Amino acid sequence: MQTQATPQSNGAPAVHTASAEGEAALPPSFACRCGASETAAIIRLLDELPAARQAIEAWDGVSRDQHQRARRKYSRLLADLFQRYPDAVLAGLHGTQAHACIWIALSIIEAPSARAVPALEQALAKAQDALDRKALAEALRVCREPAG
Repeated sequence: MQTQATPQSNGAPAVHTASAEGEAALPPSFACRCGASETAAIIRLLDELPAARQAIEAWDGVSRDQHQRARRKYSRLLADLFQRYPDAVLAGLHGTQAHACIWIALSIIEAPSARAVPALEQALAKAQDALDRKALAEALRVCREPAG
């Protein structure tokens, strides 16, 4: 099972656990080739996806599906990168776009670490959107659980 998000009627993801059957994942070697600068670039892309969505005149199901798949892939990639570049991933919690932190929170849920707790607490304190708060609270809960 894998944590992921599904689009809601308002375009924001809802946090839940499900398998991503039939969806092609990035090869494991992809994360090995990424450094801190690529990690920051992935977070910028997550921040920019909502603006790209707004630029599409006819927001159809195909475009929505492509954006959701891209977000899930980036989130899974960040889960791998979080182990090597935690500061770069945690910096993304302070993104400028609504709901971008959800995807970073989902990646932290995949690879929980006590190191993320302070950044998650700060992001949760500042979050105004209910979906952002839900994802951040879940990531915080998972990171606070004892390992094992």
